[in-house]
Amino acid sequence: MLKTLFMAALLATGTQVFATEPEVTTIIFVNAAEVESSPSSDPGLSASGTEQASQLATSLAGTDISAIYTTFINRAVQTVTPLAKARQQQLDYFRLNGDPELTSNIVKDMIKKNSGKTIVICSDPENITAMIRQVGVKGKDVKTLYDKGCGQVLVVKRSGNNTAVAQKLNMNIQKKV
Repeated sequence: MLKTLFMAALLATGTQVFATEPEVTTIIFVNAAEVESSPSSDPGLSASGTEQASQLATSLAGTDISAIYTTFINRAVQTVTPLAKARQQQLDYFRLNGDPELTSNIVKDMIKKNSGKTIVICSDPENITAMIRQVGVKGKDVKTLYDKGCGQVLVVKRSGNNTAVAQKLNMNIQKKV
């Protein structure tokens, strides 16, 4: 009631009143691309993985991206490096250890630093799943939308009131015959 009276008083005095929409932060989650089969604990990308990384850069060419985050694992770094090079941006690194509280703090920090902007986050599927849940996507939706396969991309739009809407990015990767 008091809020209504205040708004009416402002309007009566000629003061312009604008309704503000909550800022929307877009988070593009990227599974690290396909790796070579190798005895190494941190192998490089396969030929198909290299193509997936290149396609990611092409698919996001028209998107204004304020930051590109990646874990230190080789396959994640190699997945987003073509995107960073195409945009002449540096990679921002983060480290997760499976601790849900640490994951939550890292994701909150990324969103706070880039409120109202678009960011890319690349890691292995297990970390991505945990991070998707931290931005407000419900567990059922994560299972429905998110494919843990190599090079998969999920776009999450998160508004200021913590509402998250997720959708798969179709990169239209065409297989070479």
